[in-house]
Amino acid sequence: PCARRAGALGRPPRAAAMPGADGMNSKFMKNAFVGWTFTAGLYYPPDFDSTKLTPLKNLRPKGQKEAMNIRMMFPFTMICDSCGEYNYTGTKFTAKVEDIKHEEYLGLKVYRFYGRCRHCWAEFTFKTDPKNSDYTMESGGKRTYEAWKDADMMEAELKAEKEREAELDQMKALEQKSVDVQAELQRIEDLDAIRTMNKRLGAREQTIEDALEFLFKKAESEDAASDRLEAGDIEEMEEFKEAQEAQR
Repeated sequence: PCARRAGALGRPPRAAAMPGADGMNSKFMKNAFVGWTFTAGLYYPPDFDSTKLTPLKNLRPKGQKEAMNIRMMFPFTMICDSCGEYNYTGTKFTAKVEDIKHEEYLGLKVYRFYGRCRHCWAEFTFKTDPKNSDYTMESGGKRTYEAWKDADMMEAELKAEKEREAELDQMKALEQKSVDVQAELQRIEDLDAIRTMNKRLGAREQTIEDALEFLFKKAESEDAASDRLEAGDIEEMEEFKEAQEAQR
């Protein structure tokens, strides 16, 4: 009857009370029971033994290592192969790192990094290069041109070429040795000149300090002499006054 009366008046009917909720409506019960957890409906039999459960770490096959997530920055500027956008040096991103088996340099491990482009979310990989203290791009992008890298490579090639020529020709080796000795002597002379200049500047500073100290002491002695003269004048004035009083 209440629902029919509410419909006749144009109002929505009132929600029916939940059974066993002491007459409270469903909206109240929904908000009141929000703290319930999903474990309320789980059933544990009487013979349940938690020690027989297999830990999740034992389910992983032996020898398989999980990649470690790290927060790092791009060590170089990269162009993504998927979208063609730039990922600049110093941009932070989350990467997965793993050590590459059977690949090392002089006992140093080589690590591979997995990351994603910050524009299209495409995956790319690069690894460490211990030989050149650098990184090598593997897949997912290409590294931009870097002038300093070419300069270092040319310098290393020139040095290696000079060493090869010195090994092949003893006369060139002797000439190169004499050039190195002259350069070392020139560096020693430059260092001696710098030391002499520093010593001269230090002596000059000491001379200035001595002169200032002399002037300060001279001013103090003059002040003391003037104080003594003033004291003598005062004594003469007192003697003159005493002589005048005696004559009276």
